Amino acid sequence: IVLCKHRADLTAALGMSGSYIVEGKRRDGMYYTPEMSRRARIFELWATLKYLGRQGVAELVAQLHNRALQFRDEISATDGFEVLNEVVFNQVLVACPTDALTEVTIKCIQSSAECWSGGAVHKGRHAIRTSIMSWATTEEDIHRAARAYADSLEKAKSQV
Repeated sequence: IVLCKHRADLTAALGMSGSYIVEGKRRDGMYYTPEMSRRARIFELWATLKYLGRQGVAELVAQLHNRALQFRDEISATDGFEVLNEVVFNQVLVACPTDALTEVTIKCIQSSAECWSGGAVHKGRHAIRTSIMSWATTEEDIHRAARAYADSLEKAKSQV
């Protein structure tokens, strides 16, 4: 239990920020607890670590990173996309030539039902935020996602 006289100090210490985090007008528990949800996620983490072991975790991390690098390479080879970040783990930030085109492309990707990516703002620029999250993601899944991005960009161009 943490007691703090000054609300601003507590929320500054415990809160997280990101352009992709939606904030409500009502009290948000994220600012008053050291986590973004109230679920007991530690049990899932413990079970996963126990099952996979050190080598399994290392293989999972390497696999997620390799899939993210594959996605980066495929998107980089597509005209109209620019990768904005160095891919150090599983996240790839992509932008179109304009913020407006990026925003419409995000909506087209989401409505494609092929994959899901959210938006973010990176160094003042609108971006498509993609995280490779599943151990089951295959090379073919990455190809399909990259194709969905390319198709969505073409569709978005006719709407901007």
